[in-house]
This record gives sequence, structure tokens and C-alpha cells, in this order.
Amino acid sequence: MEAQLQSIFEEVVKTEVIEEAFPGMFMDTPEDEKTKLISCLGAFRQFWGGLSQESHEQCIQWIVKFIHGQHSPKRISFLYDCLAMAVETGLLPPRMVCESLINSDTLEWERTQLWALTFKLVRKIIGGVDYKGVRDLLKVILEKILTIPNTVSSAVVQQLLAAREVIAYILERNACLLPAYFAVTEIRKLYPEGKLPHWLLGNLVSDFVDTFRPTARINSICGRCSLLPVVNNSGAICNSWKLDPATLRFPLKGLLPYDKDLFEPQTALLRYVLEQPYSRDMVCNMLGLNKQHKQRCPVLEDQLVDLVVYAMERSETEEKFDDGGTSQLLWQHLSSQLIFFVLFQFASFPHMVLSLHQKLAGRGLIKGRDHLMWVLLQFISGSIQKNALADFLPVMKLFDLLYPEKECIPVPDINKPQSTHAFAMTCIWIHLNRKAQNGNSNLQIPIPHSLKLHHESALTNCFQVSCLGDLAHTP
Repeated sequence: MEAQLQSIFEEVVKTEVIEEAFPGMFMDTPEDEKTKLISCLGAFRQFWGGLSQESHEQCIQWIVKFIHGQHSPKRISFLYDCLAMAVETGLLPPRMVCESLINSDTLEWERTQLWALTFKLVRKIIGGVDYKGVRDLLKVILEKILTIPNTVSSAVVQQLLAAREVIAYILERNACLLPAYFAVTEIRKLYPEGKLPHWLLGNLVSDFVDTFRPTARINSICGRCSLLPVVNNSGAICNSWKLDPATLRFPLKGLLPYDKDLFEPQTALLRYVLEQPYSRDMVCNMLGLNKQHKQRCPVLEDQLVDLVVYAMERSETEEKFDDGGTSQLLWQHLSSQLIFFVLFQFASFPHMVLSLHQKLAGRGLIKGRDHLMWVLLQFISGSIQKNALADFLPVMKLFDLLYPEKECIPVPDINKPQSTHAFAMTCIWIHLNRKAQNGNSNLQIPIPHSLKLHHESALTNCFQVSCLGDLAHTP
């Protein structure tokens, strides 16, 4: 096949070589050019008719490779005229020709004359390509344009603009080559929100994308990022507040140019819902979390940690903290949320504790430490038997950060309800110590000196309660 094709096209090229060697002496008239085209096309038509359907694409690719191997613009132009005539007469399928031309590895912006002639031919015959083919061509042409560097000589810009003319023709709605929605989809894949189009395309692409902004507003909720849901049990299954569990963005349909704020993570929305009572089911619905499937959600972890940090900040400013201030309700709510999301493994306990340590380091927030340890104790006491000791050891780093005292911490008044929170850290140490002993671990976890009085008081009270219980059961 290749030998036959070579004989057909080299015969035509020979006459062009003679004309180039003796310029001015041999000049073809337009009629002569047309005669050569018809002669070449006739020979090729006979050859093409004998080919099987499976060989058509390979044949066209060879022709493109042969043309791109020429170095004379005149020869390339003549051979492209042959291709154009073959397409116009219905001999060659326009889609196959366009795809072979654009996908050729030898089509590079540095060969500016070949670049210009190629895209002029594509512009001429692309009208016969179906919309699916035009969509594929648009994608490839946009990618080809991206290979052009940001700075090129002004002498070659005019020739490079041939590619822009093809893009402009495809985007022209009146040309009816491609539904505009498909075109904007391909453009947004390469140029998402915030990314400027290639300089060769200038405002051609940006203006086209802007025509879809009204459509995008119709397909979105006005002021959506400023709206907040009413959190209750009945609203837990509402789909209007769903977020991407990886990015916390709204799941937008299609690649339309929506308002910029819709592409931002909706951390404030998730934070607001987490702060509300009876919000656990709604949070699961928003993030697509299923209790039957164990799936860690890092963004949920981050928001839970931020809520704990906020509670620590709020506790720091309360005057009557020891008597149970307004932040007490927040801590109780956080305890409930943390137990639920960690229990179903939507959040990782050790990761959260390490993140807390990182965010609290150097801030000196210690007034709320007993409340924080009480929250952690709620989970540790119920799960330490089922999980590895290593999952709970990060709490020791939190202790070093939040309990800097070198002397023994005074024992609180056990007649006050808040005293139970003051003993939380001591209880955690007791749990860790027992876990290490029962698990035959070589790790030693002695009670810190600062908690010595708390530890003794806790053991004494437990002994007294145990004795009272025994007396109560004595006949």
C-alpha cells in the first residue's frame, strides 16, 4: 500500500520540485494546477476504491505523514489542496482527515508554515464533520495550543493565529458545528474557574464562557453560600445541603461557570450544622456517610477539632467557669458528637488528638483542659478494651501540653459536680496504665507527680464507696 501511495504522490511532487529549481522559467497557470489536482485525485481514487474499510485510516495517516515530511510550503499547499478536493468530492471522510492532521506528532508550533497551512485546511473541511467529531477536535486543538510558550517572536504570531480561527469557527453558534454546551464543557476542563486561557485565544474563550453565566445562575440557588438549614430530625434527609466529602464543595452539575463562591469549601456550613443539637444524622447525610460502611472523613475530623479549639477559647474567657458556665452545654454537645463520629469510624481518635495538640501548642489555653479531658474520657472508657493501646497514647502528649504544673495539683471539692471533670485526666491515666498491664506491654505509664493527689483521692473515694456498698449488702 505504501509503495503505491508513494508513486502516486511523488509523481506530483516531482513537477513541483522542477518548478522550484527553475523559478520564473516554469510557471503553472491556475488551469495547469487544477489539471494536476484532477490527475492526482484520479489516480488516488482508483487506489482508494480497492482498499478495505479497515485500511482507510492507515492510508490517510500515511498521506499526512508524507505531506508533513515535505519542507517546501508550496508542495505542502498543493498536497493539502489534493486532500481538500478529495474531501469536497466525497472521496475522503472529513472527520478522519481532520483527526489525522491534528493528531500528527509532526504538527508543532515551531513549524509555523506547516501549522498555518494545516489549520487553514481544517477550517476549510471541518464543516463536514459530525458534532461528536468536532468535540474531539476542539479538545485536541486546545491541547495543541497549550504547547505554544508564553513568549514567542512577533514574526510568527500571525501564522499561529490560524489555530485560533478554527476555534472561533467551532464556537460560532450560527455555524452549528457543535452544541455550545459541549464546547464550554471542553473549555472548562482545560481552563477551570480562576485559570486564564492561553494568550493565543485571548478573550475569545473567556467571552464565550461568560455567555453561560446566566445559565449557571439559573441552575444554582441564589445566595446559596449565605443560607443555613434548620437543623432537626425531620430535616436530616434533605439533599439540598449535600457536600463533597473530600472538598466540602457543593456538588455542581456540569462544568458551567458558576459563581466563584460556589467553588469554595463550605466549612462554615458544616461547622454550623455540627454546632447544632440533633445534627448527627444531618451531617451524615450531607457528607454521604453510611453507618454500615467504615469510611474516615478527614474534613469532618478537622471541623470537630476546630470546634474543640473554639470551646477551649470560649472557656478561657468565662469568669465562672468552675461553677459550670455557658460553655458547659457546648462541651456536653461536643462529647456526644465526638463519641458518635469516632465510634462509627468517620473520624480517627488518634489523628484528632494529634491535631488538637498541634493547634493548641503555644497558645496557653488551659482553663478548659478538664472539660476536654472529660470529653476524651467518655470515648476512652468505653472503647479502650476493644482497641490497641497505641490509639490512645497521643493523649499523653496533650497532658504534657495542658498540664505544665511541676507541683501536685490541688484536689477539687468533690461536693461540686464539676469535680468529676477535674478527675478526668487521672482516670485516663488509670485506664492507660491498666491497658498496658493487661496487654503484657513493656510500656510503663506511671501516674505523673502533678496528678498524685488526684490519684490518691480517687482511689480513697472508690474504696469508701466500695465499703459502703459491702455494708449495705451485709445481713
